Parts: sequence; C-alpha cells; structure tokens
Amino acid sequence: MKRLSIKARVTIWYTLLVALIAFLAALVLFLSARRMMHNYYLETLTGTAQLALDDIRMEDGELEIDRDLDELPSVRVALFTTSGELIYGRVRFDLPFVEGEMRTATERSGGEWYVLDTRMEFDGAEEIWLRCYISADAAANLGALSMELAALILPMLVVLAGVGGYFIARRAFRPVTRITRTAESIIDGADLQKRIALEGARDELYRLAKVFDDMLDRLERSFERERRFTSDASHELRTPVAAILAQTDFALSELATPEDRMEALRDIRLRAGQMSTLINRLLALTRMDAGQTRVELERIDLCDLAEVVAAQIEDGAAERGMTVALSLDGPVWARCDQTMLTQALLNLAENAVKYGREDGHVRVVAFARDGEARLAVEDDGPGISPEAMPHIFERFYQGDRSRQAGGAGLGLSLVRLIARLHGGRVEVESTLGQGSRFTIALPLEGGETENVGGG
Repeated sequence: MKRLSIKARVTIWYTLLVALIAFLAALVLFLSARRMMHNYYLETLTGTAQLALDDIRMEDGELEIDRDLDELPSVRVALFTTSGELIYGRVRFDLPFVEGEMRTATERSGGEWYVLDTRMEFDGAEEIWLRCYISADAAANLGALSMELAALILPMLVVLAGVGGYFIARRAFRPVTRITRTAESIIDGADLQKRIALEGARDELYRLAKVFDDMLDRLERSFERERRFTSDASHELRTPVAAILAQTDFALSELATPEDRMEALRDIRLRAGQMSTLINRLLALTRMDAGQTRVELERIDLCDLAEVVAAQIEDGAAERGMTVALSLDGPVWARCDQTMLTQALLNLAENAVKYGREDGHVRVVAFARDGEARLAVEDDGPGISPEAMPHIFERFYQGDRSRQAGGAGLGLSLVRLIARLHGGRVEVESTLGQGSRFTIALPLEGGETENVGGG
C-alpha cells in the first residue's frame, strides 16, 4: 500500500481538526440554545404562575378568579383538586403533581408541553393545584432546525477545510518541493553548482534550504579537491615513473657504458625515493583524514624534540652552506605523539633547508607563550608571496620555489593535519626577501599517556 505524502497527511489532519472544532462548536451552540430555551420556558411558566396566584382567591368557601386565565399570553392554566379533579381549564395529559419542578409531558394528540405545578393553600379550605403549561413545539422546532443546519453546514465546512488545507499545505511545502527538484536535478545531471537559494521569511524551511545549500557547497569543494587531488597525484607520479622508464631503457640499450648504467641506477634510486616519499605522505594524509591514525599522547619536552630535528638536518644544511641554530627556552612540556610531531617539525625544517637561501641560516625554536607550547622553524630565504600565502597548506600546491626544488606540495598539508590532531594549529609569518617562520602551537602540559584517534 502506497504511503500518503506528508502534504496529504497534513491536509487530512487539518480537515479532521477543523471538522472536530466545527462539530464541537455546533454542539456547544446547540446545548447553549437548549439551555436558554429551558430557562425561557421556566421563567415564563414561573411568571404566569405568579400572575395566576395574584388573581385567584378563596372567599366564603368559593373559588374566585379575577380575570380570564385563558387570556394569559402563550401559557395555558388549569386548576385541580388534590385528588386530581379538574376545577378550571382543561385536561391535556395525565401527569402527577410535583411542586416547583418544570417537566415535559406529551399530549394525547402527540404535542409536547412544558409543565409547572404550584400548590395553593387557603385558610379554612382545601388546597388546590395550579398547573401552568406551554407548548414545547418552539424548542422542538429549534432542535430540528439546529440539526438541519448542522447537517448542511458541517459537510460544507469539511469540504472547505479540505480544499483550504490542501492549498495551505501546498504553499507551505513549496520550498520542500523546490529542494526535492534541486536534489533530483543534481542527481540526474551531476551538477553540484546548482543551489536552492530560497528567499522570503527566514523560517524553518529557509534554514533547511540554507543547510542544504551549505552542504552542496561543501560537497562541491570536496569533489573539486578530490578531482584536483587525483589529477595532481597522477601528475606527480607520472613524472618520476617516466624518468625511471627512460633511464631503464637507456641502461638496457647497447649504447650505455657501465658508467652510464651506474648513473642511471642512481637516478632511478633518486626517483624511486621521491615516489616513496610521495606515496607515504599520501597514505599518511588519507589515514589521518579517515581517522585511522592512532595518536599516542605522552608528556615530552619539546626542547628534546627540537634538538633531534636540528641534528637530522645538519648534513643537508651543510651541503648548501647553511648553518643550523637552536633556541631553547625550556623545558617546554606538552602532551603529544612524539613520532608524529617529530615528522611535522622535520618537514618544516627540511623545507627551510630546501627552499632557504644558500649560505643562509635555519633556526629551530622551542618555547612557551600564552599557555601554549610552541615549536618554530625560521629561515632567511626568499619568503612567500602574499598571493601564495592562502594556498600553501593546500595539497599539491607548489609555489615557484617548490617547483624549482622538486617538491610535491604535501609536506605543509601533513604538518597542519598533525597539529590539528593534537588540538593545535600552524602559524605562518613571511616577508619577501627576508625569510619565513612556521610555528606549531600546542596545548601546554598534560597528564599520563593515552590513545586518541582511530585504530
């Protein structure tokens, strides 16, 4: 069985609610009118009984009536002895006498009457009963008319409520329809540039459309990064693979001398190392993005870590005539994964050596400031242009000096991701022609060793 749409269910519930309210309103009006008619008849009968009592008296054992009681408006009057014998008026129905209580009685001919009995006592004479009665046809007619009106009006209200509810639901769900159509068009055409761009009142549906548009923005950026990532990775891998194939073909040719073959092997070894570094960094980034990297947090002194990294880059710096300096303001305690943080700081230090000025200086710094433990690497190289600054952490982004040095553009992305896994951040300061400073800022101090992240 096909499930009703939300629009149809809202329309049905709205119609049922209006029908229920209309029915209850009609019932209240009917009961109120009935109560009003009851009070009206009671007041009329009571007033007539009082008039009759004023006109009836007993003199010398004889009952005297000052006026013709049949002339009283709309109300009929009859007098009876206590034994039920008629004294005045006419008998329309057999009904025992009950004082002060208005009752209904049915005439022999079928007419309905409201009846009120009043006991009359006289000095030295037998008491008599005054019976006042009035036709209940008006009340019956009112009830019948009310039922007829209800039978006529209620179905009309239900129909109007259904039609009105449908148009209200249709208008209210118009943004939902727009969202659905936009999503379907994206699925059909794979066009992530489409947006709902809902205008009007900033209600719940507006916020839903806004969230949907924001999600599409993120999806578009994600797909664009994925596309660019795949393209850049293919490009970065294609170059060393092509070089390896070319060197292999040359080494296997008859023209290659033993020295040529050794040179080709060295070049192949270099290219393979570059590919290995690229693949390892890609794998590390992918695992970190997926939350599959286990972060072993332990309390370490960042000054020790800075000394280790400075020692590892000394040989590479010496080849370019660069000096490596340490600036330690410690101890500087932080809770971090020593292996991962060493890799991040080493990436920054190797970049400083690779892109810095020959015969220049590299400084590795560890210090604490504003409740944060900080590791910094400074160089006096050419610096980073303002145009390149917003993009340096993007994967595979390469500035001019990165291309010249053969970088793949993954190191800084890895550094920033490692810092974020530790609840920290990476700061950059750079001036063209004067050098750059990269700082990893982490929470200062901590407790015992613990595991964070996926397995």
